[in-house]
Amino acid sequence: MTRTPRSIPSASARSARAGSDPVEKRPGESGRAGSAETRAAILDAAESLFIEMGYVGSSLRAIASRAGVNLASAHYHFGSKAGLLGAVVHARVGPINDERARGLARLLRENPNPDVESILAVFVAPLANDGAPEKLPRLIARLYGEPEAVARPLLEREFGPTARRFLAALESALPAVAPAVVAARFHFVVGAMVHMLSFEHLPGVERRGLSNADRLAELVAFSASGMTRATRGGRG
Repeated sequence: MTRTPRSIPSASARSARAGSDPVEKRPGESGRAGSAETRAAILDAAESLFIEMGYVGSSLRAIASRAGVNLASAHYHFGSKAGLLGAVVHARVGPINDERARGLARLLRENPNPDVESILAVFVAPLANDGAPEKLPRLIARLYGEPEAVARPLLEREFGPTARRFLAALESALPAVAPAVVAARFHFVVGAMVHMLSFEHLPGVERRGLSNADRLAELVAFSASGMTRATRGGRG
């Protein structure tokens, strides 16, 4: 019998968080509004340059130049290039993680024993609409290619707590599968999700009319089947 992939609910669009202390302001703007715009411009410029050039290949001076602000503004708002990278990732990932946490809490209130497909659907839901940060998968993919001393602490800080919440829910839903195997399979799911969002289709293969939400729904159905299959040799 053919299964219909579970639909993924839409999520609200997210915006970068803004600072409050004035550094630069344009004629007619208040200090607070000018500072917020400056901070947002720096975040956007940094995100683009980090994706294009990587962390090592980007400089605060180049980022400030692309943002159209002076170097002192970048130092004032973010302190250092490492601080700016952390702020970029948090601005894009924080709202997604908050939405995932709310969705998982709601799911567990409604059903203390949800199935794997329901848990995975909540995990991908914030990425299923046009309001999701379109550059985020490329930013994360770029991070994985950066020196471990740069990438690992940042990835752990931003993704670790949320990943552990979902992993705990998946382990509860899969009592017959060893926790190490559940963790490995969840890792595969996350990798497939990032790849799918980074590339609309396989090289040389035409994209065939599926929306982003449709592709994520297919990913959830496909991943749920893999997560729930019996392990080689049983639980151990």
